[in-house]
This record gives sequence, C-alpha cells and structure tokens, in this order.
Amino acid sequence: MKDQNDPITEDEWLLRLVWEDRFVKRDPPISLNAFEPRDGRHPDTEGISLFREACVENPEDILAVVAADKRHRYGIVKIPVSMLAGQDLTVRPDNIEEVPGHVVMPELNLVAYSANPNDFLTQKQALARISSENIVLRPRKLDG
Repeated sequence: MKDQNDPITEDEWLLRLVWEDRFVKRDPPISLNAFEPRDGRHPDTEGISLFREACVENPEDILAVVAADKRHRYGIVKIPVSMLAGQDLTVRPDNIEEVPGHVVMPELNLVAYSANPNDFLTQKQALARISSENIVLRPRKLDG
C-alpha cells in the first residue's frame, strides 16, 4: 500500500464514488453526469473527488466518506491515471481525515464547469467509457 504523500504515478488507478442514479441502462452504463462537479451543500470548487486505489486496503474503504445509511446507494468505479493526460486532466492530492489518498481533478471544478459545461463533454465521455469498463461495486438495494 502506498502512503498518501507518495507521488501519484502513471500506473495507479483512481476510485470514484458514483451515486445510484448515475448507473444507467444504456451504453456506457456509467452516465456522463457521474463526472460533473457537485454544487449545493458540498460544492466541488477544487475539482471532482477521487481516491487513489493504492492508498486503501479495499476499494470499499472509500465509502467511509458517505453517511452509513447512504452507502448502499453508491457504487465505485476505477479510472487509470495514465488516461488523464490524453484528456488534458490531472489529479492533485487533497488529503482528508476520513480516508487516505483523496485527490481532486482540478480541471473539473464547479466554477469552470458552470461557466461552460459543453467544454467538458469529451472528457466526461472518456471518463464514463473507461469507468464503465472498470466497475468495482454497484449500488446495492436494501432488503425489505
């Protein structure tokens, strides 16, 4: 396991939490909206949130940032760091207390995205395609 302060390398994978309604019944199965910056209570002003897979023991560990009663409503996908440069995207460390290896993708921040969402269509398509090929966990329905 890597320390979260180790440099991010091209051979790493990034994990992204994806809300249940971003899993769709079409191709690709991960919606482009899964890569839009959030607004509202916790806006993605620094960029969308991801986690370095190499910094956690189990990908499901990243669910710790979500309220326990909502964890079943999230899925997890993987994105290779190596594909980011070809999309003019980067990631930078943004350490948080709950889970090691938190990073942000600064190009996909709320201010830039809100100014012109169409500028990010190609990047969202590429991220949706690659993450659709690398689904780690699908949202789970509660029994009952």
